[in-house]
Amino acid sequence: MNFFGKNRAENWIIKLFKITNIKTAEQFDMESCVLSTIDLISQKTELKATHFDINYKNSRKTLNGFKKALKKQKDIVYSFVGFNSNKTNTYFTVDNPMLNWTEQPENSSIDISIQIASDLAELNTIELITKNLIGSFDFEYGYITKLPSNYDSGTERKIKKGLFSTSVEFNEIDHAWTFHSVGILDGFIKRLYHVNYLNKSHFSDLITKELILEYGITENISDSISKWTLSTDEIESLKNNEQIRKISILTDDLGFLKTEKAKIFKGKMELKKASC
Repeated sequence: MNFFGKNRAENWIIKLFKITNIKTAEQFDMESCVLSTIDLISQKTELKATHFDINYKNSRKTLNGFKKALKKQKDIVYSFVGFNSNKTNTYFTVDNPMLNWTEQPENSSIDISIQIASDLAELNTIELITKNLIGSFDFEYGYITKLPSNYDSGTERKIKKGLFSTSVEFNEIDHAWTFHSVGILDGFIKRLYHVNYLNKSHFSDLITKELILEYGITENISDSISKWTLSTDEIESLKNNEQIRKISILTDDLGFLKTEKAKIFKGKMELKKASC
């Protein structure tokens, strides 16, 4: 199913999410997740990790130095690793924000976002990286997409260019996902993507289950996660489907935010007091 095509000015985007409470956030092995992701990207692309950040601070200039710094860090809230990213467009971030707050909400999420230049890997390679991470770290939802190189991997929107700078603005859509993503454990999705990774809650509603089985290709990749692959035509057919809109946290009109479920999810994820 070749729905992405070939374009050297595009990047693969992998995003995976795991819902946490304070206990599971503390138990998650951030060090292992970061190092495993480095290994997977290096093996599949033959790139070497060159730039490193722990907790929003530059950390070491070599991989060995970075590994030592990771071991010394009590809590790893955030990490960035680049693979000469100014030239290769390849990097990833891992975020565990629950560890960064003194008064934690009931739930948060661990997010991993990976960008790999499309000329460095085919879709099957990107899917292998994703499957490996899901199997090793129990991510509960995610997707693969492809974006033009002038799009930001975080917001998935076009980067605005000024005379002397570039910028990306966060808006209501971004906050809607951040404070409602706990819904992925209650049968909700972010929106439709070409490759979607779904958990058992997505099959608990019979109408949703019928749509998943009717459209695209479904494959079990673990005991709890299924890969749902859709073509461009299938996404077009489904994007205005009443049930798909009902379970999508992000829609054009953000209609989900007006629902009772949205209030419940926000109550679980809304920050009481943030502290670094």
